[in-house]
Amino acid sequence: MKKFIAILLAAMMLMGTLCSASAATFLTIATGGTTGTYYPLGGDIANLFEKTIDGASVTAEATGGSAENLRLIDAGDADLGTVQNDVSWFAYTGTDSFEGEQIQSFSVVASLYAEYVQIVTRADSEITCISDLKGKSVSIGAAGSGVYTNALHVLEAAGLTLDDINAQYLSFSESADGLKNKQIDAAFICAGIPNAAITELGSTAGVKLISLTDDEVQKLIAAHPTYGNLKLPAATYGLEEDVNCVVITALLVCSNELEEEMVYQMTKALFEQEGILTHAKAAEITLDTAFVGVGELPLHPGAQRYYQEVRALTAE
Repeated sequence: MKKFIAILLAAMMLMGTLCSASAATFLTIATGGTTGTYYPLGGDIANLFEKTIDGASVTAEATGGSAENLRLIDAGDADLGTVQNDVSWFAYTGTDSFEGEQIQSFSVVASLYAEYVQIVTRADSEITCISDLKGKSVSIGAAGSGVYTNALHVLEAAGLTLDDINAQYLSFSESADGLKNKQIDAAFICAGIPNAAITELGSTAGVKLISLTDDEVQKLIAAHPTYGNLKLPAATYGLEEDVNCVVITALLVCSNELEEEMVYQMTKALFEQEGILTHAKAAEITLDTAFVGVGELPLHPGAQRYYQEVRALTAE
């Protein structure tokens, strides 16, 4: 009899374990390259969700960045993604780099932080302005990526096109290596600051960042209103003066298929679980900036519910 009871208890424990496993929710956050901001921050957010949401098992995956992340969500191969606001808008409206490829299977959870479009060259380079890129070998990110789109827009504001440069389609780390080894002349890097690849380059070969002129900034923003204008502080990379940059906003987006309660819990965790997020950019994730760069992109109902609850968003 005792043996029977022992077997029965073991079976019940096994069934309980199986039921718990089947009840777990497995989620994937599509991020970016390993030397950018998206990947480590995405891993930090994945850890946050695992620790605060019962049954959630969350993994951050390295990807090609914004455009790929939206396509992964659309294909059902990712549940969330870190994405530039401009690329999100192009996808949602089927314009610009997403011409003929409209994607509306995602919605916004929150705005995360400002991303600077940084044009990097070696400290000893003779390049001093955007127009000096003409005829040079320039890294512009993966074809169709957010960085690629940013590069096109900056070149356009200076009266240049891809035909005017020798375009190289490199990752951030590949761009840094290319600059260090003098295989390329400059690189576009759109990321939060400081960027690890630029910092590493600065510690070896030395770096210089190219400022946009006020006229170039005005032309670019007039043509593409998803951009803003900020000065990149000189101290970020030990430069002699601040750098005039255009910026976009990093968003956390998710699949429309995610349940309202799950996204509500995620949004709540982002803004209320102090001490779990350890990445430097966590300090920029605040309710005061939760909608910066969101524009007319839709909020997920779960996120909207949280914002209404804390009166960050009106019920309407």
